[in-house]
Amino acid sequence: PRPARRSVKKLVGVDFFVNARDVSPSVLAERIHQASGFGKQLSMITNRGVKVWPGGMPETFCVDHWRCRFLFDGTMEGNGWMIGQSMAKMAQEGIDIVKSENLYTFDGEPGFSMGQGQ
Repeated sequence: PRPARRSVKKLVGVDFFVNARDVSPSVLAERIHQASGFGKQLSMITNRGVKVWPGGMPETFCVDHWRCRFLFDGTMEGNGWMIGQSMAKMAQEGIDIVKSENLYTFDGEPGFSMGQGQ
């Protein structure tokens, strides 16, 4: 059999899963944005699978587990070191990251599920 052609794998973002109580999506977005070191690449925050920032509905019932998605723009080459540095900065600011997932494309196609409204 012929060997399969290898896909081109590119790191294009990261999801940080954060534990935060008694905070609004907009306040959390501001804290995450300032602490992450990623600049303006915070693209959305979800809670229980529902997009709550930007443009979320204020009446959405939120729990203490948030997904904060960062998508890198073309000016920023993603790498694991940069993500680790961002996690360290966020921890220093008291943001409780419980999990992270790197987001990759394979031959230009997303290898991750899109969020609501993406």
